[in-house]
Amino acid sequence: MTSPVLDLRFHGNLRELLRPRHRNRDSVAYPLNRRASIKDIIESLRIPHTEIGRIVAGGRERDLGWIPEQPATVHVFPLADGHDPTRPTLLRPEPVSGIRFLVDVNVGKLATLLRMAGFDAASVPELDQGELAGKAVSEKRILLSRNRDLLRRSQVVHGHLVRAEQPEDQLAEILTLYGLTGKTRPFSRCLRCNTLLEPVEKTAILHRLEPLTRKYYHRFRICPHCRRIYWRGSHHRRMAQLFPGLRGKT
Repeated sequence: MTSPVLDLRFHGNLRELLRPRHRNRDSVAYPLNRRASIKDIIESLRIPHTEIGRIVAGGRERDLGWIPEQPATVHVFPLADGHDPTRPTLLRPEPVSGIRFLVDVNVGKLATLLRMAGFDAASVPELDQGELAGKAVSEKRILLSRNRDLLRRSQVVHGHLVRAEQPEDQLAEILTLYGLTGKTRPFSRCLRCNTLLEPVEKTAILHRLEPLTRKYYHRFRICPHCRRIYWRGSHHRRMAQLFPGLRGKT
């Protein structure tokens, strides 16, 4: 007896995640010869569930736990640019409470750039995959990685498979995906430990400043955790080059 077949149609940038033999086809035929959720079916084709924005079959939106048993055409859509993970959806009914990231070591420089832009971006290089996924869930953080196996872990709810290779392009990718371009707070976090910075009087740190810094700079911030000092020097200029709209901001 022939198994029923799903006609899977992937839209947008999901097609580039498929195996090469499937990328240029309009659809993928998937035989239903085992009982499996649509999440497991899609992930067997190398697409992590974190990349899916909507699943539509039979004129209805479906959740990740839907188990198809009859032939059907299934449309799978990616997360749209401007996606807001703080709002519940059918696929992710438990939203995050705020925009907070957990950055895998394979995109480690992205964590620094996100902090430079003012976003909470934790990075714990010593954690293994299971621990990293657990931390993302327990702290309700958005997990950013280039590791598909990590993002396919069932406990991971909010995450993104970073496509860009260069850190600056990765930052632009994340800001676009989550609609954060106009919500940056540059130079508000410590680049080293992710802690919010505090203003500090120059006289209180004068003994720690190099002669030229002491002479030419007068406004400073300090990390209350690691005590690192910041001023409008090279980091400010780099951020202004990445995002011209930030010029002149502190």
